[in-house]
Amino acid sequence: MNRFRMTMSLIASVTAASLLAAACGVTTSNSVANGQTGNGSSNAASASQAPMAASTKPAFPITLTDDAGTKVTVDKQPMHIVSGTEGTDEIVASLVPKSRIALVTNLSSNPEFSDAAALVKGIPQWTGDDPEKALSVHPDLVLIASYAPAKVITQVRDAGVPVYEFNDFTSVTSIEHNIGVVGELVGERAKASAIVRNMNQNIHRIETAVAKQKRPTVLDYSSYGYAAGKETTVNDVIRMAGGTNVAANLNGWAKITDEEIVKMNPDVIIDSSDDAAFAKKLESDPGLQSVSAIKNHRVYLINSADLSSVSQYVVKAVYDVAKVIHPNVSIPKVQVMQ
Repeated sequence: MNRFRMTMSLIASVTAASLLAAACGVTTSNSVANGQTGNGSSNAASASQAPMAASTKPAFPITLTDDAGTKVTVDKQPMHIVSGTEGTDEIVASLVPKSRIALVTNLSSNPEFSDAAALVKGIPQWTGDDPEKALSVHPDLVLIASYAPAKVITQVRDAGVPVYEFNDFTSVTSIEHNIGVVGELVGERAKASAIVRNMNQNIHRIETAVAKQKRPTVLDYSSYGYAAGKETTVNDVIRMAGGTNVAANLNGWAKITDEEIVKMNPDVIIDSSDDAAFAKKLESDPGLQSVSAIKNHRVYLINSADLSSVSQYVVKAVYDVAKVIHPNVSIPKVQVMQ
């Protein structure tokens, strides 16, 4: 299983309220910035018509409150951006030219784990645990996850560099929020808004295509023994793809037993493509032969980069899952805006 997916998802299962306070006394609400309805669900129709609030012209300085509750001020449009998460790698690479990205994560160039491998080719990489490496490129903005080593965040921030911490990767809505935040920070609000609208349009087309189909029960399960419950991006992916997450009663990523799998009796089991050996083992497990997905040979591998995505590329996972759980439906291909 993609180790990035597991690390991000397990730690991000602890949610926090995200505050987005714009500079100059103007507050940009998450629902307006990201084309979301009041209940936090995706709404492709409204999103396609709702641009970012206020002017799309970059306005600096800007102050936002990050997911850790720290006020982050960016004095001018950043030209040496350091990305410390795979999600922000993919978001930033679609928002700004390579010349403005100083560092990306060491997984970003691996197409097995990243959908932005072609976009970040040639950009220097870092592992995220070396503050000196980050400071060596003279960054004017660092995007990082709250689970990063405290010494990295502290040392870079003490050097006077704006550091924005993200800690919510638990839903498609949170992804859209993060895209909006990055767009604000890098001075590309209009493009961030367009990327979110593109996401919603892709999802809406898939949801429409499967709307009249029976919703099979689906279990996302891996060799780590964890299932994707509620408050995970995978839960949203399954629902948007026209399925019902059989583990939706669980909180976040939860460890489950074979006995629980038998009791859940999913119609379909999905896992990431880098976990193929485990999926094969699962199919031959004597204790699981009564499970519908095993009996009917409906254990599927989903592209690892897509299923683990916490960026706009998550829509590819919706497409991938819809294709396997609704094999007789013509699922519209997604076109991710870059």
